[in-house]
Amino acid sequence: MPFKDAVGAFFVEFTKFDTQSVGMALRALSRDALFVDHAERLLDFEARLKLLERMAFARQIPTTLLAELEACLLRARQLHTQRDEVARNLTPERDRTRPSSSGGIKPRPKTRRNADLSRLAELENMFMPAVERIEEYTKEAVQLQQIMAGITNQLERHIAGGFAATGTG
Repeated sequence: MPFKDAVGAFFVEFTKFDTQSVGMALRALSRDALFVDHAERLLDFEARLKLLERMAFARQIPTTLLAELEACLLRARQLHTQRDEVARNLTPERDRTRPSSSGGIKPRPKTRRNADLSRLAELENMFMPAVERIEEYTKEAVQLQQIMAGITNQLERHIAGGFAATGTG
């Protein structure tokens, strides 16, 4: 898979986790859909994860489920850091061949061009491990989606059970 496609797939899968999976878990814990909608629009990723943790704690989620949620969110935070790193590395550096302030383009010496070509070959070889690493990030994002779906199902069962036990709705 080409580097650009790998990065695109990673960003798509991470965004699915960020918007869909976290949102579904928040909805499972909250009776107020408008509140969740506002939280999704107004809070950044880290703030939504903290809100999810605090809501789970406030709802007195069983310790084992809370630990599973926290482990998932820890992995999500680490993957978010990787996503930011990939995004940072995609921003192009300033092109040094642009005209200087005097308006002229400085010609590069021939030896410099040969060095640039050899550096380009090195970078090309570096992309393969980078593609593999980004594909691993993509797999992890998909796994996090699946894990969060399972946690959300458990949260919904727990909350529904609590409503039935207390007689509130």
